Amino acid sequence: MGDLPASNGAPKTGALSVLSLPSDAPVLLDGTLTGKCTPVTLSDLAAGKHTVAVQLPECTLISRDITVASGKTVTVCLKQLSEEEQARAILIALYTVGFMVVLVALAFIDRLYFGSLDDLTRLIIYIACSGGLGSLAYSIFGYIEHRGKNDFDLSYFWWYILRPFIGIIYGTFAFLFVAGGLMTLSGVSVDTNLFTTKTVMFYCALSFLAGYAEHAFSLQLKELAEAVFKKEDSN
Repeated sequence: MGDLPASNGAPKTGALSVLSLPSDAPVLLDGTLTGKCTPVTLSDLAAGKHTVAVQLPECTLISRDITVASGKTVTVCLKQLSEEEQARAILIALYTVGFMVVLVALAFIDRLYFGSLDDLTRLIIYIACSGGLGSLAYSIFGYIEHRGKNDFDLSYFWWYILRPFIGIIYGTFAFLFVAGGLMTLSGVSVDTNLFTTKTVMFYCALSFLAGYAEHAFSLQLKELAEAVFKKEDSN
């Protein structure tokens, strides 16, 4: 991103450089035609969130939500997915649904056929599945939203592929942190008996939330790690 010259202190406006494939596409900003075609730079935009869209030939509007920063030029390229890219997008959808089916099936198998395992192992399987399902629920939400807006970004391909594994890990460790007493939940009392029906439901729900909101949980982990491993003041 390039810098815009500042005058009278920090600028309150920014610029947006809009590209498209193919080019020469009409540009809309916040739902209004600008009267300009790509490639174009829209200047003097109020800093903050905007929606930019282009009308490509034989295609519906392709839009993207962007944030204009004061004194900066943001560049965005909008394009129609090729057949190969469409196939990769469909692969993501099939992978996401398939992974969800596997986790649900594993939870049912745990319930019906893993009676020989100890209670803690079976509980962790439930919780891991819940964390994965939470992450997949968020993936489905994002997939539907961006496909519907025609701004699906295949640079997030591996994000979709790896996210359920992050959900499984986060969900499992959310349980370990809370059950082990390293992390507390304000205003929530947790039964010390891990194997009651209510407690199992609580930890499965907690795991689902950790997988769904992995970014928020990452921030909590960062704060926890800094609190536990903070350096002692040498003075």
